[in-house]
Amino acid sequence: MKDLASHIPLLLSRARALLRLPGGPEGELGRREIPKAAAAVMALHDGLVGSRPLARPETYDEAGHLGAYLLWWWPQTYQKTRAALSLSALPSLPASPRILDLGAGPGPAAIAALDVLGGEALAIDVSQPALAEARALGNLRTQKLNLALEPAPRGFDLVIAANLLLELPEVRRRALLDSLEGVVVLIEPALRETGRALLELRDLLLAAGSWKALAPCLTQRPCPALTLAKDWCTAEARWTPPRHITQLAGATGLRADELLSFAPLVLARESPPPARHVWRVVGVPPPEKGKRRFFICSDEGRLPLARLDKSASPANQAFDTLERGDLVRVGSVDRRGDGLRVDAATKLEKL
Repeated sequence: MKDLASHIPLLLSRARALLRLPGGPEGELGRREIPKAAAAVMALHDGLVGSRPLARPETYDEAGHLGAYLLWWWPQTYQKTRAALSLSALPSLPASPRILDLGAGPGPAAIAALDVLGGEALAIDVSQPALAEARALGNLRTQKLNLALEPAPRGFDLVIAANLLLELPEVRRRALLDSLEGVVVLIEPALRETGRALLELRDLLLAAGSWKALAPCLTQRPCPALTLAKDWCTAEARWTPPRHITQLAGATGLRADELLSFAPLVLARESPPPARHVWRVVGVPPPEKGKRRFFICSDEGRLPLARLDKSASPANQAFDTLERGDLVRVGSVDRRGDGLRVDAATKLEKL
């Protein structure tokens, strides 16, 4: 199985050509390359926040923006895709699945899926220069297609749409999803607006009966995170940033933490098997004096899981290692005013 590190030398080579950098070591940026590379990353970053003037298909027809994407966003999208694929057992996938990447850009999601699952992939995007990079980086089949206007091709076992769905006109989102087959993996930024919009779309799809939620949800009921306007659901992927990401973080002030946050949704046409006493960690509040809490979610709802420090024991030691997105099997707990209370006898199992 390939991993991110195996792609970095070629990724840097392609970015250097697009940005006309002077060249440097195989696995990192040279000292003379960093200022120009950092300026390109900041220009694209600034265009993707606020009013988001660069959140449009033509952006990656410009070599500077495409090179900046390869350096900064490509590795992160690759790693988020691998994490999203690990959130749930994927049903009914053949040994060599047919994979469709919608809004693929230069292909990080498709290449991540191929590295994990094998098979073959078709990358769809409206930008020909971005698709050229997808072919160079992963030997992908590609097709130019404007998903805001044209239907997606059919006949695939796994469909991935990373940072695409919520940029389509709202009227196109349901139509696109209703036309898809197989397992669908949606990945959006871990922002309140995008996270809640994804959950609202989830509830519409499940209410219509055409899709079932595989992950991160453990329920087919309306999402409890939508009950309060301040809540939404995100996942985290732990990673060691490539050396050039760390260099660019130092030069730009952008974050390259060991945890990547994103909003995922995995859908299928068939219902997942029920999981008894299993919860998903969906929130990690700051520690409180003498107590630690997590928010966990299952078919029973979205509830706090709390443990007093004095109740720590070998039976519940998994509590200390929980992170957002983890699955945990929870034994007998008391219901208190602060949620589900873990005591010394409560058995916790991180799955």
